[in-house]
Amino acid sequence: MVLQGPDKGRTLKTPDDVVLIGRGSEQVPLTDQTVSRRHAELRRDEEGTWIIADLHSANGTYLNGVRLQKNARLKHGDQIRVGSTLMVYAGDESVHQLTGKSIPMDLVSLDAGQLAVDSSIMASVPSNEDSVIMAAPETAYAVKAWKVMRELTDVIGTLLQPEQLLARVMDIIFEELDVDRGVIFVRDEATQELLPDVVRFRRRQGADDEESEDKPTSIMTSRTIINHVIESREGVLCSNVVADERFRSGKSVQNLGMRSVIVAPIVAREQILGVIHLDSTVTRHTYNEYELRLLTAIGYQTGLAIENARLVQSHLERERLAAAGETVAYLSHYIKNILQGMRSGADLIERGLDRRDFAVTTQGWRIVERNLNRCYNLMLNMLAFSKQREPRLVMMQINKLVDDVVELMQKPADDAQAVLLAELDDAMPPIPLDSNGVHQVVLNLLENAIDAVNVGSGVINVRTRYDAGRRMAEIVVVDNGPGVPEAERSRIFEPFHSTKGHGGTGLGLAVARKIVTEMGGEIELVCPREGGAEFHVRLPAVPRSDSESGATLGPPA
Repeated sequence: MVLQGPDKGRTLKTPDDVVLIGRGSEQVPLTDQTVSRRHAELRRDEEGTWIIADLHSANGTYLNGVRLQKNARLKHGDQIRVGSTLMVYAGDESVHQLTGKSIPMDLVSLDAGQLAVDSSIMASVPSNEDSVIMAAPETAYAVKAWKVMRELTDVIGTLLQPEQLLARVMDIIFEELDVDRGVIFVRDEATQELLPDVVRFRRRQGADDEESEDKPTSIMTSRTIINHVIESREGVLCSNVVADERFRSGKSVQNLGMRSVIVAPIVAREQILGVIHLDSTVTRHTYNEYELRLLTAIGYQTGLAIENARLVQSHLERERLAAAGETVAYLSHYIKNILQGMRSGADLIERGLDRRDFAVTTQGWRIVERNLNRCYNLMLNMLAFSKQREPRLVMMQINKLVDDVVELMQKPADDAQAVLLAELDDAMPPIPLDSNGVHQVVLNLLENAIDAVNVGSGVINVRTRYDAGRRMAEIVVVDNGPGVPEAERSRIFEPFHSTKGHGGTGLGLAVARKIVTEMGGEIELVCPREGGAEFHVRLPAVPRSDSESGATLGPPA
C-alpha cells in the first residue's frame, strides 16, 4: 500500500513469485520519476517468505528507514521507501489492521462499567526516563527488548507522521510480543477524549468461530485501569474476567473471558498523549513484568517520537510559510518591474498615437514587446520549476535547436550592443533530446549572458561539441562579463537566488539544472582566470536503456 508519493493511496497486488519494483515494472508500476525503471525486487522463497533486494538503484532502497546493503526478509508492516515513494508491506493476512476513520465505532469499548469487567492490577512500572533503562532480565527477554528498542529507534529516525508512526509501533509490538488484540488510544487535542487510533487483532489458526469472523468481537477495556494509567503515569499489568451467567454456572475460567492485559501510557514532556492497550487470553499467554517494563519503555519512546514529529512538522510549516513569503516577494518585485516597463511603453505608444508620431509609437511598442517576452519567459520558468515532468526524448539535431535560440536572442543582443556568435560542431550526430527543454535551457543561459555583459563591449559565444569517447553532447555558453563572484558560485543554481537584485527571479539557472538533470545530463559553471563565465551543459548522446537501474531524476528531497 502506497503511503506517500505520486501513487499515494494505491494498493499494489500481484500473484507472482518474483516482483519488480520500478517505473518499468508491469507488476508494481510506479509513476514516481525519482524511482529507477528497475529499482528493487521482491522474491518469494521456499518458506513463503518475501525477500527484498535493491537492484543497484541510484537513490537506494530503504527498509524501515535504513538503506538496504544486502537482501532482507519482509515482515508485516515493514515500510519500503524507493525514491520519494513510501510503501507498507501488508502480506501477513493473519494480522488485521484498522487505523483512524476505518475503525468501527462499536469495535472498542472504553467504558467497561456496564459490561461487568472485573479488573485487578498485578504490577506497575512508572513511565519516565528511568523506564527506558530496564533491569537485566533473562537472556531471551534481553534479546527481545534489545531488538524491539533497536527497531523502534530506526522508526523514530525516519520522522514519520504521528499516524504512520503509531501504526508502525503497533506492528513492532505484534512482531515481538504475543498479542491477541492491541489498541493505541490517542488523546484528542480539542476534547481531551481518548479515541482509538490504531487497532490490531490476530487471527490464529484453529481459532474458535467467534474469533474467526471477519469482524472481531468488541475489545473491552477498563476505564478504571485507563484512568489509573493516565493519572499515575505508569504502565500496569492486570487481569480481567468477563462476568456473565456462564461463569456463575461453574464453567472453566479458561473457556470464558479471562485475559492478561498490559496498559502503558504514551508520555511526552509531562503530557499524556495516549495509551497502549494489549491483551491476550490467559490460555495462550500470560504477560509478565519483563513485558510490562518493555511496553512501558515503548510508550515513553513513542511519546518522545510523536512530540519530535510534531515539532518537525511545525518547523516545516513555518519554513514553508517563510519560503512562500520569500518567493512572493521575489516574484512581486520582478513582476512590478515588468509592469512598470509595460506602462512606460504604453505611455509612449499613447503619446505617439496622439501626435501621430510613428517613431515614438514604434519605440513604445518595442518596450511593451520586450516586457511581454520577459513575462512569457517567467511563466515558462515557473511551470518548469513547479512540477515534475517526464522528458519527451526524440532523436534530434542539437545544432538546429541552438541555432533557433541564437536567432531568437539576436535582437536582445543587438539592443545590448553585444556580439552574439555561434560555433556549432559539424560532427554532432542526432541525440535523444527534449526539444522544449533544451530550448528553454539555452534561452535562459543566453538571457543571463546578455544581462551580464557590459553594454557596447559584450561578446557572447555559444558552442556545441561532441565527445565521441564519452558519447556526450556539450553546449557551452561563454560571456566576457564580470563573472560570478566567488561567494556566489556555490549558490548560483539555488531557486530564487539572483545576483541581479530585483532585475531577476533567480529561476533561470535553477530551471536549467532541473531540465538538464531530467534528461540525464549535467550543468557546470566554469570561471576562467581572465574573467567572464562559462556554462557547460552535457547531455548523453545515447538513449537511456530501460534496463538501466540508475536512470532516475536524482536523489529524493
